[in-house]
Amino acid sequence: MSDRQFTITLAALAIVCNAPRLFAGITAVPASAADVPSLKTDTCAPAQAVLLDDDDDDERRAPVSLPAANTESSRYCFDLLDHRSSYGDDFFPDPFIGPEFDSERQIELDYLHGEKRGVRDDEVDAGFQWNVLGQTTIAGEFGWDSEHEVNLHTGSGRNGDESHNSSGLENVDLAVYHPLFQYVSKGGVFDYTAAARLDLGIPTRTPVSGTDLQLTPFLGHMLRIGEHVSLEAWTGVQFTIAPHQTDQLIYGMSLGYQLFHEQLPVPFTEKLTPIFEIDGQSPLSSRGQDALFGVAGVDVNFSSLGVMDPHLELGYQFPLDEGARDELQWGVITELFIEF
Repeated sequence: MSDRQFTITLAALAIVCNAPRLFAGITAVPASAADVPSLKTDTCAPAQAVLLDDDDDDERRAPVSLPAANTESSRYCFDLLDHRSSYGDDFFPDPFIGPEFDSERQIELDYLHGEKRGVRDDEVDAGFQWNVLGQTTIAGEFGWDSEHEVNLHTGSGRNGDESHNSSGLENVDLAVYHPLFQYVSKGGVFDYTAAARLDLGIPTRTPVSGTDLQLTPFLGHMLRIGEHVSLEAWTGVQFTIAPHQTDQLIYGMSLGYQLFHEQLPVPFTEKLTPIFEIDGQSPLSSRGQDALFGVAGVDVNFSSLGVMDPHLELGYQFPLDEGARDELQWGVITELFIEF
């Protein structure tokens, strides 16, 4: 080996052995975004946000400044909750029939119409959800139900039909709920929240209400996948406080896919969310029967009106098993609510 070859080989070995020190020194020197590909990593995301965002976006972009690598800095409440969670950010659409778990401030008005052979049912409900302290939310709902039943007598003709009407105030429902645990993946693709809810149904002693007090604890699960997919699931046991209890298991899930205005430019809207929901009930006593219902619909999020954010949900309800067909052939659900 010549002296020149020996010198080159020795220099190459020196560079390889000191590569970590050399690259550490390079990363400490300021460079342009084009020269530093690591600007796309979580560690450098805050610096990139500062360079690219204007002053008006600082508050909205604030959560990005949290280093994703240091997840402990974003957790609170005995390390159970996470500031990066989408909980309370109006990402999850309201279920048509099932309980709500997302923290929000809104008022709503619902109309439900259902039919089966010889029976027509119309229901109008009003309610509210309001987070009173942090993420603790209270909710209330009351409504009017009108049921028209016709007993059909074969061969008797139209004039031989007997009709029966019953109407009145439904149970007054009160609820409180709060998140129990949250997990957000490092990149924010998966965002999970578990929440607890307690419902109290107060009877109004009308023909459509009854006389029994109902207590229902729920456990809810909320999962965001990426920027579009939302999945909610819930289970609860409804206890009837009465001499002859008719306790039942209540369960369901709701799947939504958000389409933002940039993807589907419908006038006067911010986003559209197609929804598919299932709602089931199973008796825990000798009375009642299993019933499983489905709802297919859409949540229309209109453009904001100042501090008000109006939504309209339209859904079609249908039975999925024999028990549900005994209660309903088809139904429509309309929900109008305004968030603040």
